[in-house]
Amino acid sequence: MSDVTRASITNGIWLCRNCHAQIDRDETLFPPELLFNWRKEHEDVVLRDLGTRGEQMRHDIEMSRYPFLEDCPAIIQRIALDKPIGWEWRLAAELLRYLNRPQLKRLKNLQSRLSYRPLPPVKLENLMGFVAERTNVMTNLLGPLTSILDRLTESFGPPGEAGNAEEIYDCCVLLRDILSTAIDHEEIIHFTGLPEEGEAIREILRDAMGKNLIKLSKLSDSLDNAIALIGTDHGGTSEDPHVVTYKVAFDLPDDFTANFNRELKRLERLL
Repeated sequence: MSDVTRASITNGIWLCRNCHAQIDRDETLFPPELLFNWRKEHEDVVLRDLGTRGEQMRHDIEMSRYPFLEDCPAIIQRIALDKPIGWEWRLAAELLRYLNRPQLKRLKNLQSRLSYRPLPPVKLENLMGFVAERTNVMTNLLGPLTSILDRLTESFGPPGEAGNAEEIYDCCVLLRDILSTAIDHEEIIHFTGLPEEGEAIREILRDAMGKNLIKLSKLSDSLDNAIALIGTDHGGTSEDPHVVTYKVAFDLPDDFTANFNRELKRLERLL
């Protein structure tokens, strides 16, 4: 959870001074999941005992709109239900953190040489096919990213209009899947047994995508920065709005193409 989300009304819970102090002192005994369950149970009691039948029906209808968030942390569900100002950005930021956390952990462990994945070796006569397959995967992985990010921006809705929670969720899942497949690719590059003749081209391909993937993790921080502008004097007006942009630049080393082509020609002559 980001500092921005932690400080928002959506994350609020009202307690007496003594209970507040106890909870702040011991996060292990009072984890966020417990606090959210307390809050939900209290809201259910209030709705059941004090709410009208119409209010109960409205609550049930609102809950039924977000079945795709059932397995997500409570804070994500609350953002969708409460819809605080800038909820679209808040929802995307927390979804990206939640969905990508396991994948980014895989990437960090891989880059730190803390993981291993046993894979079948590639024979010398199949080496060119292996290289062609890996470069094809790299090309096809990068292609959809722009479209997904554009779709995510559109899912936030036009200025002054509500966004689409399910579209936001779908885009975040697509980004998660791209990241997961890209890390699978990196593991194959790292751990596939290659003949000695293929080690040089392995070093060229190794981490070519991985070092760029970490940039996707910064998208949540960029959304947090945009949320933090809400209610501040950011200089924008309805006639001349303050525009927030975020660019994800996927780039390869300056000598990547030259080194790759040179090594590829060497392998073609060899084979």
